[in-house]
Amino acid sequence: MAEAAGGGGPATVAAAVEVLAKPARRRRKDARPAELVEAALALFVERGFAATRIDDIAARAGVGKGTLYLYFDSKEALLEAAVQQKLAPLIGEFSGLLTRPEPSSNELLRRFVHRWWGLIGHSPLRGLPKLMVAESGNFPELAGRFVRDVVARLQDEVLAGLIRRGIARGEYADVHVPYAVRVLSHGLVFMPVWLESMGRIDRRPFDPDRYLETWLQLSGRALAGPQGEGT
Repeated sequence: MAEAAGGGGPATVAAAVEVLAKPARRRRKDARPAELVEAALALFVERGFAATRIDDIAARAGVGKGTLYLYFDSKEALLEAAVQQKLAPLIGEFSGLLTRPEPSSNELLRRFVHRWWGLIGHSPLRGLPKLMVAESGNFPELAGRFVRDVVARLQDEVLAGLIRRGIARGEYADVHVPYAVRVLSHGLVFMPVWLESMGRIDRRPFDPDRYLETWLQLSGRALAGPQGEGT
């Protein structure tokens, strides 16, 4: 009785534990969509989009299929969420930097490339370009959304904007922007596609960081044209 009167009885302790547990459960619930997206993306890259089942994604994330459907109604929604949550913010971030007076356009290009590779280089996102190439024939609408939401925005909002900025500032030559953009972006996108396909059987050494530094060096000089080195 004294224990109850002092407010420390079993019922009181159980209630306190319940109160403390609610924020943890809430955090877990809030984190679940991101966990489902991570599980789905990893499986899509490992097995292919068509071969991955909703049951597989739920099992990888450690939840039941019913729980997955509380957040996403299809595999397509999971893949789109991965793109929107992870790649779209990067494009928006750098689009906003193009209106600032500093730094130089070459430095902005360098920052973008290193930020892009830092995001995808050591995560399942690295396999996303190859996945879209492989699945484009079977899922053209899915591939079309990837082109619209990632590739076209990367080309039109970031790279084209950056080149036009450099031309206006006298840092770059007056190149044909739409095709310069394609040359630059293809050099970036091909590298992860190669690493996730033929690069797995090519025994010659390949250092992605050195590749990107060489890409930046050659791109900067080419964009600068005859008037300079693009530094």
